[in-house]
Amino acid sequence: MSRNAQCVLQILQATGTLTTSEILEMARRTEYAEICKDCAGGDTFVAAANQLVEQGLVTKKLGKGGYHWQIVRR
Repeated sequence: MSRNAQCVLQILQATGTLTTSEILEMARRTEYAEICKDCAGGDTFVAAANQLVEQGLVTKKLGKGGYHWQIVRR
């Protein structure tokens, strides 16, 4: 799993459902600085998040404010 995917997972595990812009904002915080170095940009985030969707780890739904991302609970 890429570092960007780990970044997305770590943020969603700590917070729950977030929009794309909320995740990108979280990725810029100091507590995620080490793992989220590359994920603070939109293109790298989308690629990593879509990879997680394909793996069945995260869901995405289009809603008010853009896509909403959430960990799949098993």
